[in-house]
Amino acid sequence: MSEELLTVIVPCFNEERSIVRTVEDVIEVAAGLPIAVDILMIDDGSTDKTAQLLQQLSETHPRCRARYNPQNMGLGRSVMLAHEDIPDRSWVTEIPGDDELDFRSIRNFLAVRDQYDLILGYFQNPVIRPMRRRIASASFRQVARSLYGFDFRYLNGMKMYRIEVFRGIEVSSSGYAYTAELIAKAMLRHPTLRIGEAPFVARGRAHGRSNAFRPSAIAKAVYEVVRGQRSVARYREKVIRASDLEFE
Repeated sequence: MSEELLTVIVPCFNEERSIVRTVEDVIEVAAGLPIAVDILMIDDGSTDKTAQLLQQLSETHPRCRARYNPQNMGLGRSVMLAHEDIPDRSWVTEIPGDDELDFRSIRNFLAVRDQYDLILGYFQNPVIRPMRRRIASASFRQVARSLYGFDFRYLNGMKMYRIEVFRGIEVSSSGYAYTAELIAKAMLRHPTLRIGEAPFVARGRAHGRSNAFRPSAIAKAVYEVVRGQRSVARYREKVIRASDLEFE
């Protein structure tokens, strides 16, 4: 790679009302960044016109390309599979296709990229979110802190990382629980991983409402967090055994 690269992953599921605006915002901001930008869009088995719109965007903008999942695989698996299509030494960030995050925030991450391998975002304007979503996020953060020992301000927002940090790691959990599992395994694999934090701005959800508070969604989230923690425990044992073999 002759130039520094940032790959923007845009996962989406039934986002026909916002995906074009999301991608065009990224393209507009990218023009003023001190780094080359590629946009990798992912249609996660949408049943609306999302796939057609991604195809049109790919044909219109040379920096855009798309992946199409034959069925809904979930956020975590979609992103992890996309890592296969990203060049070595690229920086990576993820922007949901619902246009909820202000991509101009990427400047905060790029400003400190020389100091870190993984930069986790936290809300600069948390009041934009409804109170119940803030309560849910705080609860999830406390669970992750108890299970993994994390002390980060936020886990499931905007982030930027070197592709080598996460590439090749397998995750068992899905939904937003996958991020905590992924970070934990990356820290086990790379004990000296440099992790920093940077603020991002959210616009709020323009269309639809979150399903996070439905009883079935809450039950699934708890299940996925526990599933992820068990996978991390197995991974920890594997790392420890490998370390012991090195000193025999």
